Amino acid sequence: MQRLDIILPLYHPHDNWAQCIADAIRELKVFLSDKNCELHLYITNDGYPVEFYKKESLELINQAAGGNFHFLHYEKNGGKGFCLRHMISRTEGDFVIYTDGDFPFGWLSVANAFELLRNGNDVVMGKRGVDYNNALCSHRKILSKGTRFLNKLLLGLPEECLDTQAGLKGFNRKGKEIFLKTTVNTFIFDTEFILLAWKNNLQITAFPIQIRKGLHLSRMGYNIMLRELMNFLKILWKIRIKKHF
Repeated sequence: MQRLDIILPLYHPHDNWAQCIADAIRELKVFLSDKNCELHLYITNDGYPVEFYKKESLELINQAAGGNFHFLHYEKNGGKGFCLRHMISRTEGDFVIYTDGDFPFGWLSVANAFELLRNGNDVVMGKRGVDYNNALCSHRKILSKGTRFLNKLLLGLPEECLDTQAGLKGFNRKGKEIFLKTTVNTFIFDTEFILLAWKNNLQITAFPIQIRKGLHLSRMGYNIMLRELMNFLKILWKIRIKKHF
């Protein structure tokens, strides 16, 4: 039997977070019931007071996961990239898929990612459409478009790999090995991962994902955008430039 590990990094989730996760996991377990694949769920609290995660909320999720639930936490916020490496280094599955705790693209997008991995892809990445762009605030639209432009111009990524910041990706054991070589702790770790996967000739497939109706995305300040730009330049130097000197 194969094993699929679902990874959800959390910091301060919304009020209905546990029910949202439990509902999505139940749907995924039904989907996997005839696939000869066991689901395991990993959640990490990335430095938020652990008292926020009530016992009854964790039990609700554990029941939905059929007992295959792993809750990890640490005291100091480390950033999304750090959080995911912390969890993924502890996974044991044949396939790993990570997304955000509110399942912004729905459970079916995770199911589609699993099918692509099972069909032989090393890495799969969600590709966002117009619906996602319309849900973004102006700051995040600038960051999203700017990242795609820089990914093409400076990193040389192929067209199908430009949307590195879509919050859903999956990989097999080869992809996991590459993911754990990433070093960026903040949001742009996704770009570092896809660039490393591409440079190591892994089979990468992008697939369309749609945002859940009624979902509102948070704002992103200029300080964060500047920080991510600096991290992007570090990735450019380390992976694309430094090795040529």
